[in-house]
Amino acid sequence: MAEPEALAFDMYGTLVDPIRIWKRLEGYVPDKDALRIAEVWRQKQLEFTFRLTVMERYEDFEEVTRKALDYALAESGRELEEDRKEALMAQYNDLERFEDVEPGLERLKELGYSMVVFSNGSPRMLDEIMDAAGLRSYLEGYVSVDDVKMFKPAPKVYRHVADQLERPIGEVRLISSNPFDIIGAEAAGMQAAWVDRSGGLFDTLGSRPEVVVGALTELADALEARRG
Repeated sequence: MAEPEALAFDMYGTLVDPIRIWKRLEGYVPDKDALRIAEVWRQKQLEFTFRLTVMERYEDFEEVTRKALDYALAESGRELEEDRKEALMAQYNDLERFEDVEPGLERLKELGYSMVVFSNGSPRMLDEIMDAAGLRSYLEGYVSVDDVKMFKPAPKVYRHVADQLERPIGEVRLISSNPFDIIGAEAAGMQAAWVDRSGGLFDTLGSRPEVVVGALTELADALEARRG
C-alpha cells in the first residue's frame, strides 16, 4: 500500500480549546462577562491575522493575541492590571486539550501517519503548548507561519508546510476545526479533513470537504476507508 498522506494539524480550536480560557477569566471579571470576553478575544485574534495578511504586514502571533485581548476587554468595558493580563497570556500557552485528542492521535500514530502541528502560533508559543498539552509523543514537531511571515489562509503558508514535510501539497492533509482554514488549504491544492466542533455549520464561502468527522477519534477510520 502507498505511503499514507502526511497530516498537518491546526492547533487552536482543533487540538486545544482557546475558548475555555474563560474559566481563568472568571477569576478577574464577573461570570457573565468571562465567556463573552473569551469569545471576542478569539474572534478578534483571527480577524487581526486576516487584516494583517491582506495589508501585507506581519506581527508575531503572540503580539496579535495580546492586542486582541486588549480589544476584548475594552469591548466589555473591563480593565485589568498588567500582571493579570500577563497571567492570561501565559494561560494561552497552557490551553486545555480536547478529550478526543490523545486517543485520536494515538490511533493515527499506530497506523504510521506522519503528523505535525501547522499553526499561526509563534515558535515560542508552540514550544510551550506542545509541552503543556503533551503532544510531542504523537507529533513530529510543528511548522509555524512565522517562517514565512504570513498568516492562514494565505496560499503560501500551505505550500510552506508541504515543503517542510518534503511532500507534494496534494499528499498533505490539513486537519482543522476552522472552516476558513479548510477552505484555504483546499484552495492551495491541499487535502483537508474538518473536525466539526461547531455543530455542523460550515462557511458558505466554500464546500464542506469530503472528510468530515465529529471527533479526532473518528479520523483514523475515515482516512483508512479512503485509502482502502
